[in-house]
Amino acid sequence: GMGPGGAPWPGYPQPPAGYGDGTNPHGPLPSLGPAGAPVPPQLSAGKGPATGGKDGGKGMPKGVGKGMPDDEDDDDDGESEYDDEDDSEGGNSQDDDMQHYADVCYSLMNYGTDAASELQWKEKELKAMKDPHDRALLMPVMTEMLLQDMRRCAKLNAEFLAMLVRSDEDARRFAQIPATHVVQERNSVKVRTVLRQFVRDWAAEGAKERETQYGCLMDALKRFVPLGKPTEGSHASCCQGGRPRVLTPGSGLARLPYEVARLGYAAQGNEFSYHMLQGSKWVLNETSRPNMCKIYPFVLSLENRKGVRDHLRPVSIPDVCPSDDLCPDGELVSELSMCAGEFVEVYAGQEKAWDSVLTCFFLDTAKNVFLYIRTIAHIIRPGGLWANIGPLLYHYAEQPDSISIELSWEEVRPAIEKYFEFKEEDVREAYYTTNISGMFHTRYRCKYFAAIRNNRTAEGKSHAVFGGADKEAEVDVKARRRAQMRDDADDL
Repeated sequence: GMGPGGAPWPGYPQPPAGYGDGTNPHGPLPSLGPAGAPVPPQLSAGKGPATGGKDGGKGMPKGVGKGMPDDEDDDDDGESEYDDEDDSEGGNSQDDDMQHYADVCYSLMNYGTDAASELQWKEKELKAMKDPHDRALLMPVMTEMLLQDMRRCAKLNAEFLAMLVRSDEDARRFAQIPATHVVQERNSVKVRTVLRQFVRDWAAEGAKERETQYGCLMDALKRFVPLGKPTEGSHASCCQGGRPRVLTPGSGLARLPYEVARLGYAAQGNEFSYHMLQGSKWVLNETSRPNMCKIYPFVLSLENRKGVRDHLRPVSIPDVCPSDDLCPDGELVSELSMCAGEFVEVYAGQEKAWDSVLTCFFLDTAKNVFLYIRTIAHIIRPGGLWANIGPLLYHYAEQPDSISIELSWEEVRPAIEKYFEFKEEDVREAYYTTNISGMFHTRYRCKYFAAIRNNRTAEGKSHAVFGGADKEAEVDVKARRRAQMRDDADDL
């Protein structure tokens, strides 16, 4: 996969004891830059030239870190939220991106401290229960023994998350948190989301979620862009026996692009969140066997439990070793890459470059959904496929300092139909990062469709998602809201 700025992911040193031997017996996975240029396999240990970014691939890709998909709370609500990470009114410099990357690494390293603080608070709450009748009702296990086990599990989580930083050549310099640095709460929440996303994407118990969501997208891909049967408008490489090119934006921990590559397609995942990218780097390049790690993703969630120790159950990851399928016996048989960056900025220039785009819980991560639709239409060649499943949650809707255009499916559908012919469409139920043993599950009624690109040129122009006129408008919104808050305070 690709590292920051399009550079190949580096190799990894020995991880902590208990987390495998840190080697990939099959060698590193292949890489593609944002423009699709291949990185020679021998360079994918971090020594080769960068292939992405607007400055020759040096530093962080422009736009990364200005809104990350993650849960805003630790409830099992299934919501994948985006934060408006940058409240500044300035530009989008490499220094800003590097600082954000450092903040992400610090938050991963800080999980142990964060968990210890929360557990101390929980212990204080229990000890504050002074009434002898109430204390007599507590089960004996709900005392110090349970808290000790929670601390043990949280410590193992901390070791795993620290490994994601310490084992990465790019991230290792941020393994020591500066004394003056304060980890922001939103980043701490994202770290916990990474653990739960590993359950969804790389654990056996996430198989049902993956089947209901990734499965329908891959079924559509096999039907409408079949391997070995070039369709009208296929790229020359496909007609010459090459692999159809498939893009999966918002790919999280990269399970969907991995599954697409395993089918035989040339797959590329695109992800905006450095928290997710750190996880995908490890799982794609450094795992050497299935179930080599155990994590405790629910250890700090005491709500909605059936059993007193349900939150302490371990989850083994990954359920498969990606390199076993992609590089068996050291021979590269599949094409898979990851590209870091904001979707529109990275792919806006790739006209007709893709045979298919698969989107899962992605469309509503846009501030302006029309910009996503236009970009997807621009990059898919005529006759190509767009398959989608997800709700219209609109992740910026509840953020007071962010622009968000929230449209109904009745309004969104004609915008898609302008450039695509719908072949399949229905509503399907789906869950997201569900704790299968918990008492609270959120069920989404998602819109699924498979649509074929027509010959109409994508037209019109929207403000950029991040930066430029959109940023100026967003700053104006913030100023007006702050002024209103001051007026309200004066009234009070």
